[in-house]
Amino acid sequence: MAENQSILIGAHPTIYNGYIGRELRIDFSLPSAGMNAQTGIILLVPGFGGNIDSKVYKKMREELSDGFNMLTVQSAFFGDQFMQSSEDFIVEDIEAYAQKYLTEEEKAYVVGNTDKMIQRLSTIDFILPVKAKLTETENIFNDMGIMQAIDLITTLEAVKILLDGNDLEYNSDQIIGYGHSHGAYLLHLVNRIAPNLLSNIIDNSGWIEPAYLKSNRYLFQKFSEMTLQIEFDYLAKRIVPTEMIFSLDKLYNNFENQANILTFQGTNDNLIDHEYKQKIFSSIPNTKFILIDEKDVDGIKYKSNTHGLNADFLEMFKFAYKVFDEKDKMRKMKREFKNEDEVIIANTKINIDYSNGLPVFVVSGY
Repeated sequence: MAENQSILIGAHPTIYNGYIGRELRIDFSLPSAGMNAQTGIILLVPGFGGNIDSKVYKKMREELSDGFNMLTVQSAFFGDQFMQSSEDFIVEDIEAYAQKYLTEEEKAYVVGNTDKMIQRLSTIDFILPVKAKLTETENIFNDMGIMQAIDLITTLEAVKILLDGNDLEYNSDQIIGYGHSHGAYLLHLVNRIAPNLLSNIIDNSGWIEPAYLKSNRYLFQKFSEMTLQIEFDYLAKRIVPTEMIFSLDKLYNNFENQANILTFQGTNDNLIDHEYKQKIFSSIPNTKFILIDEKDVDGIKYKSNTHGLNADFLEMFKFAYKVFDEKDKMRKMKREFKNEDEVIIANTKINIDYSNGLPVFVVSGY
């Protein structure tokens, strides 16, 4: 069985205000047979609703590690705690719903007591709009962009430093990013900021641009017979400058992509214009775009053609790995490692200094 490890390191300062009080948790699994020169690295990046403690990701870290001779790694990146559900929320106009749905006797029982109103209303089949009480601050929030990508790059660099420091061999030419939804989008951002880092990217339903930077997120959650419609109004909409919101076409414009990219995209995805996404990837070198229609749903890798494909993550990885194996036999990445690098994306300039171990990022206008 794979060996599981967890470490805490000092996180990169927040680029928005310079805050330095964060820690970055990194969990990883090493193959039970030990590391060798063929052992690759897989970075797992979940989307909304998934995290480092999710059972499915813990299972993946262990099974992919032993099954494919990989070190599998995951981190609790910047603001990901706000990408989950919410147990704390605000109910506006609860009295109006009580008046509409409760009997006179029930109204008399719950009058002036919000908790009792919700408890009684929960026995009725209807949708109750609520607002999530988020504890985001300017120091830590779900930025859906550069800071999250910085944490992911730092995660991989920290693991590489740890392996080198313990004289453990690994294959630096096989570093795979595997992302779902927003996690897949972040891997493209990682690829653009650190173009020599990832050898392969598996994109399952990655969006073209983070939707919740411009509109609110809505999550539907059953509460007994009642359904809560939870609204998330993220702080990032008021903090992240417009010039730091990157769509995929901006990211890959005039960029010589070196990573092998395999994209799985459903035709019935309510968050993504699959035709536009396919058009974007048609102009990016070293990519393969798999469009899943109803007839392509195999019940094994994917069980729907909606957002996320209701995918079996392990089966999807097995398939992707075979595709990569064939492609990698035919080409060799052109990789150029530098102690210092400058990346320009649209109107944003990112300077990266790798000379002192973990990278330091300076972000500015261009």
